[in-house]
Amino acid sequence: MSFGGAVRRNLYWLQDFFNGKKVRKHYSELNIVLNNYEKGKRIQDSKLNNLLNFATANTEMYKNYSGKNLSEFPVVNKNILMENFKNNCVSSEKIPEQETVQVHIQRTSGSTGTPFTVPQDSRKRYRRIAELKYFGTSVGFKSHEKLAQLRIWTKWQSKGKWQSIKENIIPINCAKMDDDTLKEICEICKEQHVVSMRAYASWYDRILDFIQRNPEYSDYLKSIKVAISSSEALSDDTRSKMKSVAGVRIVESYADEECGTLAHQKIDDVNYYWNHASYYLEILKLDSDDPAEYGELGRVVVTDLYNYAFPMIRYDTGDTAILAKGNEKSKGWDYISKLYGRRLDLIYDTKGNPTHPMNFARVLKNFSEVKQWQFIQKDEKIYLLKMNYEEQLDLLRIISELKLILGEDAEINIERVDDIPVLASGKRKPVICEWKK
Repeated sequence: MSFGGAVRRNLYWLQDFFNGKKVRKHYSELNIVLNNYEKGKRIQDSKLNNLLNFATANTEMYKNYSGKNLSEFPVVNKNILMENFKNNCVSSEKIPEQETVQVHIQRTSGSTGTPFTVPQDSRKRYRRIAELKYFGTSVGFKSHEKLAQLRIWTKWQSKGKWQSIKENIIPINCAKMDDDTLKEICEICKEQHVVSMRAYASWYDRILDFIQRNPEYSDYLKSIKVAISSSEALSDDTRSKMKSVAGVRIVESYADEECGTLAHQKIDDVNYYWNHASYYLEILKLDSDDPAEYGELGRVVVTDLYNYAFPMIRYDTGDTAILAKGNEKSKGWDYISKLYGRRLDLIYDTKGNPTHPMNFARVLKNFSEVKQWQFIQKDEKIYLLKMNYEEQLDLLRIISELKLILGEDAEINIERVDDIPVLASGKRKPVICEWKK
């Protein structure tokens, strides 16, 4: 624990205290629910009942489900929610504890090829902050310690200098996956005494590969107490080698932008412990909406207990998982023993450098006319963007933005389609590399 981190952390909680403990209350509830099954289950059931009553009373989408149990509500996905967007929105004056007339608009990156916009109310935003702090602490990372945050920072998503200093975060743009960037990451971690790192799973693969090729950097990450992986599946090989080669322990956070932190691993534990305090979990059969058995592969279906601006009830995330019966380690709560998330292909720019596939999601999510997309590298400098989009979409602007990622000499072709085909698993693969480099 650093002096600077402790000062920032104490100032944050002091400010929160004078603001009515709006984050602390959520943090405390997370601790109570997740560590005491009997008391936690009563709280969860109450939250679920309140949500269903609110949604049926305040939305057109659910008004006909008043008095019904959760299992009688429909299972929905991104497309269904987008088609019923207006019918599921709740005006701010009806939302409990809403602080502003305008609700927060959370845009997803469209990692499934389907960009998504979700309104979130004030209480939900405080909940998300509390989740990050709680699960970070649970793996040994206290908030406001030095954090290297690797992501694709764009003009739409960025951190100002003052915000970075205040939060003790070093934002590192990982749009390019070349050796210069990897060297910079290692040097920053050493010089700034970084305590934790957040990154996409594939970035740990790249960091590991770089250190193995450049062993003089093997001790540059030794200040990191824990690295947190998100957005993609982390291989067991990467996990073990990062620990043995670089001395870094990695845990996975199962989260999405439309909800928040859904589940989290513990140190040296590959199971995923569900955030039962914030989300009601169902694992449903692959071919029906019946509950899957323990040990059976099924669909991850989530009910967000805290978003009253846009109720997310029985939301099919598109992921699959295996549910395990609760035990002493999970404090009695059921948990996920296997999670099958999405792992994306690497795309190479016109100079042959690998570029993170989330680059394309980060750009395309900001064009509301895009309903679905799939990006394919056909050859060394030839790319194909398949899109289901509305007429007014500015195609030249999209090509211009993509060339900033791939190179000005990239040949980017756009194909308009009615739908993006799904894989046998039922998922869409948004990024594909057909070029045999």
